[in-house]
Amino acid sequence: MSGLLKSDKQIVSAKVSMNILCEECIKDLKQNLYEGKNFAFYAKTKDWVKSISKTSSNNLITYKIDVKNPLFKNKNNFYFDENFEIFFMPSSYQLPMLSIDDLSITEDTISQAIAIRNEISELKSLNYSNLTGWEIETSDAIAYIGKAELNQRISKFKKIIVNLDEKNTKLPILDLRYQQGYVLIK
Repeated sequence: MSGLLKSDKQIVSAKVSMNILCEECIKDLKQNLYEGKNFAFYAKTKDWVKSISKTSSNNLITYKIDVKNPLFKNKNNFYFDENFEIFFMPSSYQLPMLSIDDLSITEDTISQAIAIRNEISELKSLNYSNLTGWEIETSDAIAYIGKAELNQRISKFKKIIVNLDEKNTKLPILDLRYQQGYVLIK
């Protein structure tokens, strides 16, 4: 985005870096950039802006804006970034729903949630409880996978779903928290 600010004959440009397209974010920034207000101050007030930097040379001012990457959404349609900080974004995305108590957010739960998100296709929701661990919901099943041996349980979940798909079995509820196997509830 760039524009000529007539009052001081300077060219102002902004480069926006984002992992997921947010047209409303770009529109919002463009509108303020063209109005000639204090752009850096304005951008910092946006919840979805991760960082902003400014460089100047002769009659050119350039802003570099990094936009937060939404990984999950919560029940109020706010988003979680990679540090599980909640923020508002003016766009709506089809992301997995995450339900986790603020006190349960640790480095371990963050890395576990991201691992589950990356490993499970068609993830609809992810719920965490300190007592029972992770509950995942996909278009194929609901599964309780606990907190321990997460990689093994995710792998087991994926194998079970493939097996059940081949047999055209009704969508199950799985409890994979057992050491020696799992429970299938129909």
